[in-house]
Parts: sequence; C-alpha cells; structure tokens
Amino acid sequence: MKGIVQIFKSNLKSYLIVLILIFLTGCSGITPGGPVISSFTAEPAIIDEGDTVTLSWVTNATTVSIDQGVGIVTAPSGSITVTPTETTTYTLTATNAAGSVTANVTVTVSTVLQEIIDVVKKDILPNIPEVQSGNPYRCLLLEDPIPAGTLIEEASDLPIKAKANIILEEDRYFFYLDLAPGSFYAHPVKYLLVDEEGNHEEYDASWWPRIGGQVPASLIKDIPDQEDIIASNIELVSPIGTVMDYILPDLVSQWSEGFIVVQGLMTTENLYNASVDTYMNVINFFKAYKNAFSRVEGLVQSQAAQVLDTIDQMVEEGKSVITIYIIAHGDVDWVSLGGQWFSATQFKNKMALYPDVVFNFMLGSCHSGSFINDLSALTNVCAVETACTSDEGAWPDYDEYGSANDVNPSDVGSEWTSSIIEAMDNIASDSTKMNSIYTWANNYQVPVTSMLICEGGFGAVGAQPTLGLTDNLDLTSVIGWSTPSHYCSYEYPLY
Repeated sequence: MKGIVQIFKSNLKSYLIVLILIFLTGCSGITPGGPVISSFTAEPAIIDEGDTVTLSWVTNATTVSIDQGVGIVTAPSGSITVTPTETTTYTLTATNAAGSVTANVTVTVSTVLQEIIDVVKKDILPNIPEVQSGNPYRCLLLEDPIPAGTLIEEASDLPIKAKANIILEEDRYFFYLDLAPGSFYAHPVKYLLVDEEGNHEEYDASWWPRIGGQVPASLIKDIPDQEDIIASNIELVSPIGTVMDYILPDLVSQWSEGFIVVQGLMTTENLYNASVDTYMNVINFFKAYKNAFSRVEGLVQSQAAQVLDTIDQMVEEGKSVITIYIIAHGDVDWVSLGGQWFSATQFKNKMALYPDVVFNFMLGSCHSGSFINDLSALTNVCAVETACTSDEGAWPDYDEYGSANDVNPSDVGSEWTSSIIEAMDNIASDSTKMNSIYTWANNYQVPVTSMLICEGGFGAVGAQPTLGLTDNLDLTSVIGWSTPSHYCSYEYPLY
C-alpha cells in the first residue's frame, strides 16, 4: 500500500509540471513551430558578368525577404531572377509568428569572359583587314569554353575543297567572325580561338563550324540573338513581306515546257526559312505562268538531290523547253542539294545529253555566276541567270520595310529571286510588254520563256528601259554586295 501511494505521488508531480508548462506557454503568447527554410539555392552559382541567376526557396514562413535590394518575395516558396555585377552573398529571411530564421547563398561573378570579349573587340577585330576596310561583318560568341581535345571543322562536305580542321590542345573560347553576315554560304568567315590570357589563333573558313560533331544552333540563326553578338557594323532586319500569289492572263506558247523548282536546304541549315519563302515565290509564279501542256515540279530538302533524274523524266515526257530554278547553298562550280553536292559539270553533261531540248537555268546560291562558263558552252542552253558573280555571295531579303533604298520592300526570300520574279510578273501581266517578248523571241528563234527570263534578269536591276523597268529591285545589288549575272544565247541589244 505504501508503494502504491508513492507511485501516485510521483505521477501527480509530473502532471502538475505539465500543467504549469501549458499555463506558462499560454500566458506568454509563444506559439510552437518556428520558421524553417527547407532550401535556398542559386542556379547557376557561378556566372559570367551580365548573366542572370535564379534564386529559389522553400520555407514554411508567412513572410520571406531577400537582401541586396531584392526585398519582399513570395511566401512560403518561390523563385526570382537577379543579375549581380560582382560576387554577391544573398541572405533570405523567413518569418512567422514564432520568429525569424536566415539562410545564405553566394553567387560568384567571373569577369574572365568579359575580359576576353574586350580583347577580341579592342585588339583582334581592328587588325583584321576586312573589318578595317569597313566591309559588313558580325562577330558571334559561344559563351562556354570549348574543352581541350575537341574537333572543330567546317560543316561542309564539298569533296574537292580543303576545310578548316582543328583539334584543341587546351580550353579555348570560340568566336565566329562572319565577313558576309546573313548571306548564303559559302562565303568568307573566320574562327577565332582565344584562351583566358587573351592569346588567340585565327582560322580562315567558308562555312559555319561543326564543333564536337554538332553545329551550334546559335551560329546558324537567320537573325542571331542580340546577346550572342559581341560586335557588328550592320543590323539585319527580318522582312515582313509575304509570299506572292500570281494571276496571269492566258499566254500564247507553242511549247510543252517543264519547270523544275528546287529548294536544296535541309531544316538544320542556315537560311532554311528564307529558302522556303523563295521556293514558294518561284513555284507560285511558274504555276501561274505555265500553259496547259506544261508541268511544274517542286523538289525540296532531300528530294532536291533528284534534280538530274527529274530532267530525264521531263525529257521522256516530251518537254521541249526545261527551266531549272535552284535556291541553295553553293560554292564555286558547286551547289549543295538535299545534303549532296552537285557540280556545274554534272548539269552541263546532263543537258548535253539532250541537244534537242532548250534549257534555262536560274541559280540563287553563292558563287552562282561560276555556272555560266560551263553552261554557256552548250548550244541548247538559252538563258542563265544567277544571283551573283563567281566570287560573290547571294543574299536573302533582310531589308527593313520602308527603307529609302528599297524599291520593293514587301518582298521575301532571296533578294535577287524576288526581284527577277517581280520583273517577270510585271512583263507577263502586261499584254503590250508581253507582245514585245513574243516578237523578240520570234526574231531570234528562241522560246518565249527564255526571252522572258533574260529580260526579267535585266529588268530586275533596272536595265530594261524599253519595257519600262528602270528601278533596280535588288537591294543587295543597289548597295554593292552582289552583282547579278546573265547569259543569253542571242545577240544584244534588242532595243
């Protein structure tokens, strides 16, 4: 009995203590469950100057704030971006009725990249002759250094041309200096490799780079992101025009013709979208132009490699005149179609197989003028029109709508192509002008289409006053970037 009494007294004492604690807690106003910061992070924690960081937090607090000028943020959790200009420690304070707790995170700001950019802008670019001369240029940056052992090569498989081929011996930053920014390839570029001490190497190239087996997406955008451009003396503006639909009157023709319109770029290649617009513009025109006995065949992307076979098919169908239009990347005497290279000699040899067929050839690639010497040697080639000479680049339409120098600001696609198609449409839509084409074609015993293409070529650059075409529609020709080239098998002048 005595033991039971002792146990009772002991338990009673414990109960009294608990009751006292409860009473004191209630009287003081203290609430159990203080604030907790489950996480506070910075991603990334190391940045180059000018980059942004995302601060994220998870708490059980009712109020959350961050110092360094950030202030009150969402509670209990959330994220916010900051752009520190120097290495900075951020302190998060989480508060509820029970009190406050803090947590810190540090963002390290590296100035190495900015110092390297300054070296490129102040020491390297001013000493490059093309930059000194004031020619158009644009220099792009890959922000992350390329590790040692990486292979850098030109993303061109042209079989007869030596390519830049570099294996890095140490980590380097990569700068892409485009010396004809925005034009179709091939054209002069430089690969600039710079280490953290500012030492650099320059490599001449003609194509965008493949780095570690991949082409950096930022380097092949039609209009690069501003943050990727470290220096440029030109601003390219995307066109806001639209692909045209054409309505032409019925045209008199005694020919059964074939029209082959080729878009040779793959979706991963630079200027793909501009090439698609160009292709649609041309195919729409020839569909409106052709007669009931003629056929228009479009070949796009990988189908473009079938162009020579398509010539065979049209000959088998009895087409007596075949016009070939190609928009693609090219080099001297070569053009890339659907990922395969075709030479001017291959086209010449194919056309030579069919001496009774008249051929017209229109080429919108860089160095397209080089095809004229090969094709003009054939007596059955009547008209050859190219976007530029053999040593120049061809350009998409980058002009700003309403530019004082731009006669046709609503055009899209290839600048030269839109110009020659507009001139041909101007002629074909006017019965008086078209009657002149018929007369000249009859006098020189050439197909009407051949005559139209030749006169459209002259009209595109304002050199056909007899037909009232005196405005140079090709802005890149106006400002001296390219020189559209012509070959017509008959004697000039006609007027």
